[in-house]
Amino acid sequence: MNKLNGVDGLKMMEGVDAMKMEPELQCVKAILSSLSGIVDSHSLMLSLVGEAENNRTIFTYNSTVIGGHIDGNEISLHISETKSLKEWNGTSILQPELVLVPKLVVNSAGLSAPALAKRFTGLQNRVVPPAYYARGCYFTLSNTKAAPFKHLIYPIPEDGGLGVHVTLDLNGQVKFGPDVEWIDGVDDISSFQNEFDYSVNANRAEKFYPEIRKYYPNLKDGSLEPGYSGIRPKLSGPYQSPVDFVIQGEDIHGVSGLINLFGIESPGLTSSLAIADFISTKFL
Repeated sequence: MNKLNGVDGLKMMEGVDAMKMEPELQCVKAILSSLSGIVDSHSLMLSLVGEAENNRTIFTYNSTVIGGHIDGNEISLHISETKSLKEWNGTSILQPELVLVPKLVVNSAGLSAPALAKRFTGLQNRVVPPAYYARGCYFTLSNTKAAPFKHLIYPIPEDGGLGVHVTLDLNGQVKFGPDVEWIDGVDDISSFQNEFDYSVNANRAEKFYPEIRKYYPNLKDGSLEPGYSGIRPKLSGPYQSPVDFVIQGEDIHGVSGLINLFGIESPGLTSSLAIADFISTKFL
C-alpha cells in the first residue's frame, strides 16, 4: 500500500530490532519511517507569510468573512470588522461592511469551514457535509533526567484518532497525545464564531497512563502534566467509518471559483503544501 501511495522509506521490523533502537519501547513488530521528522510550525507559517507578501499578497487579520451570496455562477463575499462580531447575539442578520467579488475563493476556515459554507446564500446545503468535532489533549513528560525516546512513536490507531503517541518538540520535550474526546452541542453559530473550549482537564491523565504503558511500561506515576489541546474538524462521528477530508470544487457544488476544504484535520499541517499544490494544479 505504501508503494501505491508513493510513500518511501518504510521498513517492517521485528520487535526485538525496534527495541534495540528504542530500549524503553515494548512492541512485537514495528514499522520504521526513516524519513519522518518534526517541523517548527510557527517558523513554517512565518516563512509562508513572508513568501506570500513578497508575491503581493495582502493579509487582513482584523476582518471576518461573515458569509456571501451566489449570483448566477459568481460568488460575492460579505466582510465585516472582527470587532463588530463581539457584540453579535448570534441570531440577528449580519450586515457586511464590505462586499468583494473575487475570481477565486478558498474556504479554508478550518473548524468553521462547514458553518461558513452554509452562510453562502445560494450554495446548496446538501453539498456541505455534517461536521463533527473531537478535542485532543496532550500531556508533557516531567520528572525525567533524559528523554526516554529518540523517535516519534505511534501505536495502533484508535477510533477517531491516531492513538496516544509520542511526539518530540525542537527542544527535546516529550509529549503524549492526543486522545479523542468527542464534543457535543456545537451548533453552526458557535462553530462560526470559533467558540471552542481548549482547556485540558488534568484528570484525563488517568486515561493516558494505561494507554502509554502499552508501549512504554516504565512510565512513572505522577510524571504527566497537562500540556495543550487541539480540536479536529471531522466528517465522521463516533463509531462511524472514517471519512477522509474533502477538497470540493465546482464539479461538486457547481459554483465557479469556489473551493471548500472540509474536515482538514491531521495531517492538514504537514500536508499543507501538497494540498495547495493539488488545488493550484486542479482548479487554477
